[in-house]
Amino acid sequence: MRKVIIMLLLPLGVVAQKNYPALLDGYAQAAFKVKDFNGVMLVMQKGKVIYKKAFGMADREWNVANTMNTKFRIGSVTKQFTATCILQLAEQGKLNIDDKLSKYIPDYPKGDSITIHMLLSHTSGIKNYTELSEFWPKAVLPLSTDSMIALFKNQPLDFSPGTKWNYSNSGFFLLGVIVEKASGKKFNDYLLENVIKKVGLKNTSMDRLDSVLAFRAKGYGKNEQGVWQHAMYISMEGPFSAGAIVSTVDDLYQWTEALHHYKVLTSESAKKMMTPYMNNYGYGIGIDSLKTHKRVSHNGGIPGFVTNLSYYPADDICVVVLSNNGSNSDVVSGALASIMFDLPVQKPYIPKEVKIDTAIIDNYVGKYMVDHLVELIKKDGKLYRHRDGADDVELKPESKTRFFYADGSDRFIEFEIDKSGKIIKGWYIANGDKIEMKKQ
Repeated sequence: MRKVIIMLLLPLGVVAQKNYPALLDGYAQAAFKVKDFNGVMLVMQKGKVIYKKAFGMADREWNVANTMNTKFRIGSVTKQFTATCILQLAEQGKLNIDDKLSKYIPDYPKGDSITIHMLLSHTSGIKNYTELSEFWPKAVLPLSTDSMIALFKNQPLDFSPGTKWNYSNSGFFLLGVIVEKASGKKFNDYLLENVIKKVGLKNTSMDRLDSVLAFRAKGYGKNEQGVWQHAMYISMEGPFSAGAIVSTVDDLYQWTEALHHYKVLTSESAKKMMTPYMNNYGYGIGIDSLKTHKRVSHNGGIPGFVTNLSYYPADDICVVVLSNNGSNSDVVSGALASIMFDLPVQKPYIPKEVKIDTAIIDNYVGKYMVDHLVELIKKDGKLYRHRDGADDVELKPESKTRFFYADGSDRFIEFEIDKSGKIIKGWYIANGDKIEMKKQ
């Protein structure tokens, strides 16, 4: 009899398991249909494909769809490849992480107070060249290494080296130069021979606009009228070792596996790379968590392309999201991971405004703390999010207790009220995450 009971219970357990591929696809389809997601998604768990799908067009002019073979520019995800090159050279004794910048570029201002460690961890204080207005008119030009460095080398430091954190593409551009000086090879050649080939990546390379690249995705965006157009042209000499790699979702998963299983770096070097220094940043990679799940990740943005590569080591889950129309890959990646962790996720949808009694708004006015301060004000009978130094954002009612940001940012404010209309709880909802707002 006992055996019969066990046999009867087993199917119930199987039925109760969640259909993660279906849940992931439900979110992905909504992101595609509602938010115009255009690109490719991959979710892997313990070496097995959980979800893998391509959306939209790789080339709108020729009506060529994105596929799993489509190659995307990955922007700043390039930085972990560059950091790997540096750490390999340190393993070989060809450089030291504590070397001064002046050892490799002798005339660099204050180069004797800036170390390779600072360049890797964004603590050098060197001005980020993509924040300089003079860079963008020149971004279309195939600038030489010296011309690129000249754009930022004489800019005042943002802070004394090693004292603060500020993201700097300039620092990673200089790291590419250091790879060349220490190895005696062109950065592209060193990367290909010692990283790309070593890992066995078949569809990853530095982008070259003078060569034909099979399965290349073109980058797109919408103009103010909502019409698709080509993304801004940018020469790859600018991004260089800070952001010029192209790759596929499968290659990026293979890369992540190699990096975390010490196939390209020693365990000691990988540990240095993934140690959270200032601002939870390692060497070309960020270390944080999604709720209680440790996350090692980086995103990338380059005109027309947005990338997110996230790995959850304790769960052995990897999420890769590549977009070629500027879609918010960070949001998509976080939502896909949240589904895998059984966390609440709100599917993208288009909220509709309803009419409510404006007197209700008075109950919601005030200051609330989430992980940041949210101040709600009433103006002309409407609810607004107010922030000093920024434009007020209208919060349109979806119901008498739920409001959506009118800027299209997929953010919501929701209240739980009692019969008298008194607030029991308030919630701030963004990127599918629901966080309690505590009134101040």
